[in-house]
Amino acid sequence: MEEKVIVAIELGSSKISGVAGQIMADRSLKVLAYASVPSSSCIRHGAVYNLDKTANAIAEVVERLNAILSTNIEKVYVGYNAKGLKSIISKVEHQFDEETVVSQEVIDDMFQQCSEIEYDGYVNLFQESQEYVVDNKRGTETDPIGVACQSLGGSYLNILLRKQVADYIAQCFMMAQVDIVDGYVTPMAQADAILTDDDRQQGCVLVDYGADTTTVSVYKNGMLRFLRVIPLGSALITRDLATILKIEPEQAEQLKCTYGLCNLIGSQDASETIVINDRKVPLKDIGDIIEARNEEIIRNVCAQIKASGYGEVLYAGIVLTGGGSQLRQLDQVFIKLMPSMRRPRVATEPACGVTWIEPSWKRGDGSQLALLSVLANGDENCCELPKMDEIENISAENQDKVVQIDLFTAAGESAQAERDRKEQEEREKAAVQKEEEAAAKEEAEKSRPKKVSVFKRWVDNFMNMGESFFEDKEDKSQDTRN
Repeated sequence: MEEKVIVAIELGSSKISGVAGQIMADRSLKVLAYASVPSSSCIRHGAVYNLDKTANAIAEVVERLNAILSTNIEKVYVGYNAKGLKSIISKVEHQFDEETVVSQEVIDDMFQQCSEIEYDGYVNLFQESQEYVVDNKRGTETDPIGVACQSLGGSYLNILLRKQVADYIAQCFMMAQVDIVDGYVTPMAQADAILTDDDRQQGCVLVDYGADTTTVSVYKNGMLRFLRVIPLGSALITRDLATILKIEPEQAEQLKCTYGLCNLIGSQDASETIVINDRKVPLKDIGDIIEARNEEIIRNVCAQIKASGYGEVLYAGIVLTGGGSQLRQLDQVFIKLMPSMRRPRVATEPACGVTWIEPSWKRGDGSQLALLSVLANGDENCCELPKMDEIENISAENQDKVVQIDLFTAAGESAQAERDRKEQEEREKAAVQKEEEAAAKEEAEKSRPKKVSVFKRWVDNFMNMGESFFEDKEDKSQDTRN
């Protein structure tokens, strides 16, 4: 799979970033190119509000990636995580005329019915099966195929995104003349990249503490059970520091990263001061500002965990990621507000491992995890890399470095024939191994709850609309003015 080049774009509240890379044979990632541009002037809480600037930023990111790779990127995968993204439980009933053995076709038909459910003002982007109830009996089944019954009830978790947010995403990529292969809900892609099967089974909550949003995803018994996006993030802490202390945002960001929740550390004296723009500022004042806003955000996270209904049975605890997860002593706030939970752990990169061909691209603070997770989910080649010449000219001064190849073996037989035979054996061995890995992967997928993404179908429908979407809006605005 390593020959494919996957390109992913993430529309973040602080930056729009893009990455091009390969998925190696061991499933690790190799980053070939990375680029980002600031997005605070065009994206708020993960949602596009200035289409022109967003489209220009997307085009600029793609151009930078093209320049690094010396290629022409044809299509990209998109990660999205915005205010207005949420989960909702939907139910589908299937009645049989007589007792019938449940088949895969029946399950697929129920999935199709669920994906076609319409929600006013929202796009149904993704769904994941929860449990099935057979003949209205108590108890549930996660895999009812092969069970004989006369009625089957399916419970599904649908992931919804506000229609305007979804439409603006597609419109911006269309304006930037960048084709979308498919899209991923980034919190779900992150979960695939960092959560273990035990995490999902025992129950855990993945908290993506971003700049303008904080996302809460709850897992239990191997399945996603709840997802909410809170329109609060660590950028609010920076703004509070800048406003109250009357300093530049860059200075405020540095203070936040340096001192964090310093009042909780216990080693700082209340009277200790630092000099900011020729003014002495007590560290306690800085800590108070940071802690007040941070506690507001974490209390909202805790409220969503409780609202999921699984707050008391998440035995694997909390997994933190995102740029805000690096706030010093953040784990102590969670312990204070949710004492029954295990101490949170922080994840900054996919568990599969990442190799950066340019080390300076790596941030290491969790802010790139969402983008890398989208990359890890891609499987379609997005561009062609320049090919090296098959035959290189060897200069005269390097002739002595040329390795001489034997033409015959010791037995007098063709050495090339022997090499060909060994290469053929290696190819056959690799093919068998690939088939075994594919079979094992297919078997593992069968045992997991079925998931269906309808993002690509929605994007295609939107693209077929062309400019009519905005023409309709302009017509309605004209009617209103008249």
